[in-house]
Amino acid sequence: MKFTIRHPYAIEPEPFWREVFFDHDYNEKLYKKGLEFEAFDIVEETSPPDGRKTRKVRVTPKIDAPAAIRKVLGDSVSYVEEGRLEVSGPNTPKWFSKVLPSKLADKTTIKAEMWLERTGPGQSDRVAEFEIEVKMFGVGGMVEKFLEKTMRESYQKAAEYTNQWLRANGKAGS
Repeated sequence: MKFTIRHPYAIEPEPFWREVFFDHDYNEKLYKKGLEFEAFDIVEETSPPDGRKTRKVRVTPKIDAPAAIRKVLGDSVSYVEEGRLEVSGPNTPKWFSKVLPSKLADKTTIKAEMWLERTGPGQSDRVAEFEIEVKMFGVGGMVEKFLEKTMRESYQKAAEYTNQWLRANGKAGS
């Protein structure tokens, strides 16, 4: 399954990557307040001199899953997101990430690419393309649809929170 999500952001690409995306305070508040995740932890972050960056985070989202999904995943699931920021190539900077769930990791592939497209002065669209595959006979498609729904909801909340944070921190329109 592949799908794309697009949301407007009140910031241009360069300041977003430079001042927001890797800001620890922003991330802590985004995950805990904006997304209401139960846990958020930056496990590792690197910034080589060539401008690329990597980050690994461990999170535990609140999930409201149908009974059939809870039967497969249980009442709680966490995941590690490993990502890297590439600074050369089309639509760069671009964030590439893969998600390693705490359950069914050997049956699940979740990959994403995210970038910002400038839409006007102080404005961008955040674009995220996802690829999800769950290899489980009989329920794989249902789990994929649940993951897509959950990601769409989370990315909508993240866009709303980010734009509020940008205004509150004097970065909107930069």
